[in-house]
Amino acid sequence: MNPWIKRLKPFGLFLTIGIGACGVANIFAPAPEPARLFSHKVHVKDQQLECNSCHTKAAKEDEAGMPASLKRCMMCHETEDENKPPERKLAALLGEKPEWSHFTAQDDDIKFSHKRHVTDASLACAECHPGMEDNASVGDGMRMEMDTCMSCHEKKGASNDCLTCHKEMSQDKPPASHRLNWKQGHGHVARGQHFTKAQQDCALCHTESSCTACHQEEAPASHTNFFRLRGHVTAAQTDRSQCAVCHEEDSCNRCHEETAPRSHTAGWGAPRLQHCLGCHESSTTENCSFCHKDGAPSHRDAEDKPDWHNPGMNCRQCHGVTQILPHPDNGGNCNACHQ
Repeated sequence: MNPWIKRLKPFGLFLTIGIGACGVANIFAPAPEPARLFSHKVHVKDQQLECNSCHTKAAKEDEAGMPASLKRCMMCHETEDENKPPERKLAALLGEKPEWSHFTAQDDDIKFSHKRHVTDASLACAECHPGMEDNASVGDGMRMEMDTCMSCHEKKGASNDCLTCHKEMSQDKPPASHRLNWKQGHGHVARGQHFTKAQQDCALCHTESSCTACHQEEAPASHTNFFRLRGHVTAAQTDRSQCAVCHEEDSCNRCHEETAPRSHTAGWGAPRLQHCLGCHESSTTENCSFCHKDGAPSHRDAEDKPDWHNPGMNCRQCHGVTQILPHPDNGGNCNACHQ
């Protein structure tokens, strides 16, 4: 057997175990609870029941409440189930002490009181739970999102300060995601996120000016000496708007007017003066004069036109077709150099 294969066998074993472990973890990970077939429409719209008929604590406690036993349900279902087969009667489906699915349960950090909204603020149930009269099943889609709460608070004039709804989370206390190597990784998150939920929005705690002020004082970790000498060119060509967070265009111009790019060595123009193509290919607006304000020295030595040439002639009718060009043609006026 090839000795390299022998060396790689343990690695392959660990790789197999690792992949297998991931598969096992996925298999045994708890799946989200499926939606339950409970129809609010039947109870609210068809039977004309009030919300507090089932949610008995909504007006006086933090929790909305559900029937504590089957007895409350049987007040209606004893008649409703009379002609149903035994296995379809509610008592058989739920048991004597039913366990209700709490799909709208929030994290432990959330402070929410139904009493404060229903009784103290006189909000109707439909203001937070719209369309419930047509709901045919209950599931995770019924959970209240932060965007909805913040929008309502803004409309009603209630505070949107973090501690209004959160027990601990505030602008002075970073969330759990802002730990470990967050400082190194936050840039990718901030640039890559398309905020779909309010809690993902950096602007909840940070203003753009604070980000800019920080980055102007502390250079990103990517700004090494290699980046300064060579790498920043690629970054600027790829995403110039990212550079503009700290650098203004005139600062780039001032630097490059004083310092020639490292590619501009002594043999830069030889043998056929193709160097312009590196940056200015097919460009008529940003030509060599961008850096060479008085023209490049070699350009000032351009040969004069023969005596029988006049400025109105079409140079390109011959040069580049029957005559070899000694340099790239940028589409400019040949008479600028060739007098």
